[in-house]
Amino acid sequence: MTLETILYLLGMSLIAGILNGTVGMAALTLYPMLLSVGIPPITANATNTIGLLFSGSSSVLSSRRELKGHWHQALLITLLNALGGVLGALILIHSSNASFKRVVPFIIFLAGVMILTPKKDPDQATHRKLAQGFGYALIMLVGLYIGYFGAGAGLLMIAVLSRIVAGPYATYNAMRNLASLVNNTVTSIMFIFSMPIAWWVLIPVCIGLFAGGFLGPMIVRLIPSHVIKTAVGIFAIGLAVVLFYQAYL
Repeated sequence: MTLETILYLLGMSLIAGILNGTVGMAALTLYPMLLSVGIPPITANATNTIGLLFSGSSSVLSSRRELKGHWHQALLITLLNALGGVLGALILIHSSNASFKRVVPFIIFLAGVMILTPKKDPDQATHRKLAQGFGYALIMLVGLYIGYFGAGAGLLMIAVLSRIVAGPYATYNAMRNLASLVNNTVTSIMFIFSMPIAWWVLIPVCIGLFAGGFLGPMIVRLIPSHVIKTAVGIFAIGLAVVLFYQAYL
């Protein structure tokens, strides 16, 4: 690799790591970056997942303050998400993810609407339990989506967690970081033994991702919860419009 390529990979991976630590949208820069240096799409997808282990681990390390007192719920969410991720990865290994591209704009748009819609707690205890149970089922489905395709999955996780987790954005973002790390760990192991990996780019990519992943939760901590939640929701809807245009027009 040339020095220019190494610096390019470091810079873009740093941005991807920050995005991963704040909203889970590392693929917005990481996946196109891998394609731009000549890596085929399927290889880029698997390499992207392995690289995210480094931003995920540093994000969780940086999120320990927000996870304190929430470990029980965070571990339940992580387990369900990881189980879904295994199923999604198995489907991907034996199929193709191309068909999902035309569905992604609608998924991200739905996530944006969910994030921006104020949460209303059901009045009756039975309704609260049903809503909570439905939310946990969605967490597993999001995990399946992450393992199979994953574009916009961070926004979808934030949207679902915002409905079932009591606390500010930084709290459920920390839970998303933990769940994403475990999900990516499981699917990475599966990909290493079944799919081609672009190992030659991972050193500079992982350095940038680790640094950016550590900075992400620190940035979230500094911004008021309602501000970042609104910004993320608007960003999701805007991204959905762009992806819809690219897919259909």
